[in-house]
Amino acid sequence: MKLTILMYHKVDELPQGARHPGNFVSPAAFAEQLDALVEWGYRTIGFDDWLAHRDKRATLPEKPLILTFDDGYTCFDNHAWPEIKRRNMSATVFLVAGQIGGVNAWESDEISTPLLDASRIRALQSEGVHFGSHSMSHRPLAHIPAEEASLELTRSRGSLTDLLGREVDVFAYPFSNQSTAVRALVREAGYRCAVRGKGRMNSVTTDPFGLRRIKIEPTTTVEGLRRTLVRERYLRLF
Repeated sequence: MKLTILMYHKVDELPQGARHPGNFVSPAAFAEQLDALVEWGYRTIGFDDWLAHRDKRATLPEKPLILTFDDGYTCFDNHAWPEIKRRNMSATVFLVAGQIGGVNAWESDEISTPLLDASRIRALQSEGVHFGSHSMSHRPLAHIPAEEASLELTRSRGSLTDLLGREVDVFAYPFSNQSTAVRALVREAGYRCAVRGKGRMNSVTTDPFGLRRIKIEPTTTVEGLRRTLVRERYLRLF
């Protein structure tokens, strides 16, 4: 059983002057990608489902897929979630706990972009959206002292658990920056799994604290996505 995890940031039109255009996917392209994934036989699951499968407590669809969105931008609510919900799919959003209702302060060189506020996060959870932690302030954890990294992990988990009224046990490494030592800190903080970039194949033997994702770029076409999935052995040739 292979697990495909896709990584998105902003599902929105690329604004003039954006310094990090690679984080944008247009709403039209996103809708086309979802339609293709459904056509190819993918079915979305949550991280809890994958962990249960690893522990031999649950079965999964033949082609399990997790859609992930980093940072928690309001464009997820405006553009991505309506399309996901329309297709009876699910998604996981990783929140920067110290910036709830704020903006992308960690990108000082980027256009200021609003983030989901607490009330809308709770409403989205009631609609079926899953949430995980993306740290307190989006710092690269392998590049800061271990004590500070540990606080980023524990404080964000506690804050989000209070906000959502349930345990938050999935983490996404900011900037995909991680190491063996950081993975150990994530485990110690109480998370059950964590994701990074660098998309390749995930299987039941993949370290649950090093799950890989395929980042979707603004230039990713449906055919390009199909080729990537075939190359990485997530999808058989037609």
